Amino acid sequence: MKKYNKSLIISIFTFCGILFISSCSSDSKERDAAEAASAMIEGNEKIVAFGHISAMNILNNADYKSIPKVNTILGSVLGNWKKGLEIDKPIYYALEAPFGHDATPETVYALINIKDQDSLASIISEMGYALDKDGDISYHQEDDVTFGIRNKLLIIISKPGDYDGKAEIKEAFTLTEGDLSEDIAEEIIEEKGDIVSGIDIARLLATSNTELTNLSTEKKEHLDALVENAYIKTVANFTNGMATVESTNLFSDDLKDELFFKDKNGSTLVSKLGGGDPWMGIAMNLDLRKGESFLDDYLPTAQKRLTEDFPGEAKFALMALGENPFSKLFSGHAGIVFKGDARSAMGMELEYTSFLGLGPKGDILQKIMDDQFSVFGEKKGDTYIMGDVRIKSNKEGIFTSSGKASGGKLKLPPYAKNFGEDSFSLFIAFEKMDIASLDLEDEAKVVEILQYVTINANRDGSTIVIAAKNKKTNILKQITDFYAKQIMGKIDGMSV
Repeated sequence: MKKYNKSLIISIFTFCGILFISSCSSDSKERDAAEAASAMIEGNEKIVAFGHISAMNILNNADYKSIPKVNTILGSVLGNWKKGLEIDKPIYYALEAPFGHDATPETVYALINIKDQDSLASIISEMGYALDKDGDISYHQEDDVTFGIRNKLLIIISKPGDYDGKAEIKEAFTLTEGDLSEDIAEEIIEEKGDIVSGIDIARLLATSNTELTNLSTEKKEHLDALVENAYIKTVANFTNGMATVESTNLFSDDLKDELFFKDKNGSTLVSKLGGGDPWMGIAMNLDLRKGESFLDDYLPTAQKRLTEDFPGEAKFALMALGENPFSKLFSGHAGIVFKGDARSAMGMELEYTSFLGLGPKGDILQKIMDDQFSVFGEKKGDTYIMGDVRIKSNKEGIFTSSGKASGGKLKLPPYAKNFGEDSFSLFIAFEKMDIASLDLEDEAKVVEILQYVTINANRDGSTIVIAAKNKKTNILKQITDFYAKQIMGKIDGMSV
């Protein structure tokens, strides 16, 4: 009896094991676009960038149905595709390195969930495409684009040049059956947002920079350790009156510590930019010593390229300073704010204040400046005056201003209250500008609807905010309405 029970138990476990393995094998071919993308990213080490786009959400936010004629065309097309594809769900993508000189990836993959395979096949047939068959995969190649269908998944491949579409699409589907991504990569894939992207820093360096192969074994091992499991995650969202793009540096503290970030500077830099009511500002606080050391250690030719267009005298001066010449000349702190009448009928008057911080050897620049300005400018005290421009320097740095002198503190707008504190910050107050007075190209005049733009970047990431004056309507619809009105205006003008 005991032997019988033991045999029965072994048989049951064996059967369950076989059932589990077979079900896993079957399930891997039934994965949705999200899981398929996850497996593809895990299995293909040439994929350096990936993410997803909520295309229908973006189109709905833009309210494409309200655009004359566009709804008639696009609405009909989308209606057909909705029968075969789940286009209300995100479209997943993956970019394969190396990238060309024009930033074109080696291969682009798109993965989309299929709602009804028969409807999809019918749509494809109506488009004039005949599907070939290879096992359980239906596919078609048209020039540099190949698409394949299997079960509930559509994969589209775009690859420049001649290639075997059948082999590529088979390999793509095989990759979707492998192990799923884990940790940070999976976190990025599961992230919510209108547009989500992730960049694998380790893979990017391994596939796109041949200079790294020349590093010593010690340096290469150290760099590999620094960038291991390092990603940049970026999420873009479009809401009422605002577009935000938030990037997060998912790096180790060791990597962040070796880069040029210099944050939490308070009002130190801003206090050097005078007073007044600015409508635009740019500020940088960089650790040039770290930046130069990083380039010198891992990308020495990049540092050479920085100076290759410099005049001979400047190159000689930098060479004379030895290692880390830039951090000896400059402190890494620099900023400029534009003030004055931004609503001038003739455009914006150039009224600004700037500061360039000098390093321990900054006196070299001061001597060069004295030699040049003594010929072309008039000196009053420690200040050179050349027309409307005033320039002075001291041990802190070089101060330049133009227009009316204004004392006191800068009156920064509320959305730029932290200006100058991060490694990089920028703001543009479009609300203070008379855009109509500027000679902008038609496609650039959309800034008329904007209130402001801000950019802030530090060791943890960056944030871009684009705010419209109208806070009650999705910013994509506002942009769409602007261009639709512009196009209709031109059409009406032509018909008169």
